[in-house]
Amino acid sequence: MQIKTPAKLNIFLKIVGFRGDYHLIRSRFIRYDSLFDTITLIPESGNGLRIEGIEIPLEANILTQVYHRLRQRFPQIEPFFQAHKISIQKRIPMGSGLGGGSSNAAGLIKLLNQVLDLGMDLEEMAQLGATIGADVPFFIYDYPAANVEGIGERITPVDDSIPPLALHFPGIECNTKAVYTKWRQTFPGSFDLDLAHELSQMTSKEILATIAPLQANDLFGSAMKLCPELAPYPEAGYYLSGSGSTLFRSADEGDRHQQEGLPRLRDPR
Repeated sequence: MQIKTPAKLNIFLKIVGFRGDYHLIRSRFIRYDSLFDTITLIPESGNGLRIEGIEIPLEANILTQVYHRLRQRFPQIEPFFQAHKISIQKRIPMGSGLGGGSSNAAGLIKLLNQVLDLGMDLEEMAQLGATIGADVPFFIYDYPAANVEGIGERITPVDDSIPPLALHFPGIECNTKAVYTKWRQTFPGSFDLDLAHELSQMTSKEILATIAPLQANDLFGSAMKLCPELAPYPEAGYYLSGSGSTLFRSADEGDRHQQEGLPRLRDPR
C-alpha cells in the first residue's frame, strides 16, 4: 500500500485580491514528477496514528489533519490505524515552495480512499483536501498543469507547453506565512489584474521566455527581503516557485537532468 506524491512548481503567481486574512491568487501550477515523496502504509499494531520518516511533531503534521477529517466521516479509519502506521520517504525539501506537505496530504487521502473503499470521487476528495490546505486540491486532481485561482480551490486544467527545467535549492527555508505577510505590508495599493489574466492565457514556455522573474511572481520581492540569499537569482534568469525557496529556469535538453544546485534536488530516477 504505497503512493508517490509529486512536487509542483508555480510558473507564475499573481496576487489578485484579499479575502479577510487570505490572499487570492492566480497561478500556473505544474506537476513535477521527477521529484516526489513516497507514502507507505505498513501493517503494525499500535495505539492510534503513527507517522515515521519525518521530523515534524504529530500534532503539527498535515497528515494528522487528514486522519482527523477522515475519521469524522468514516469510522473504519480509527481501527485501520490501530493496525497500520504511515511511513514517509521524503525527497521534497521542506520550506521549498514545492508543495510537499500538500502533496503528501492529497496522496494519503487518495490512498486511503482506495485501500478502504471509502467511495469518494475526485470532487469529494478535493473538497475535503481544501479544508486541510490550499494546494491540496491541485494534487488530488493530478493535472499535469492547471491555472489555480482563489485560495487554491478553483482549478482549471491547461494544455500547456512546458520546457525542460533546471532547479536550484539554495539551502534555506522560506516561511510561507511570513512571505505573504511581508507582501501585504508592502502592498502597492493595486493588483496587476491585466498581467495576471495575460499570464493565465500563455503557455509556461512563453512565460519563461518573455516575462521577467520578478514580474512573474509577486512574492519574489518579499521573499528576497526575508531571505537576502535569493537576491542574485532574478538577474540570472531564475524564477521562484510559490513563496520559495526553490528557484528554477528553462534548461537546454542536454542539462534537463542535471538539476543545477544541490544534489538533494537531482532527479531521483
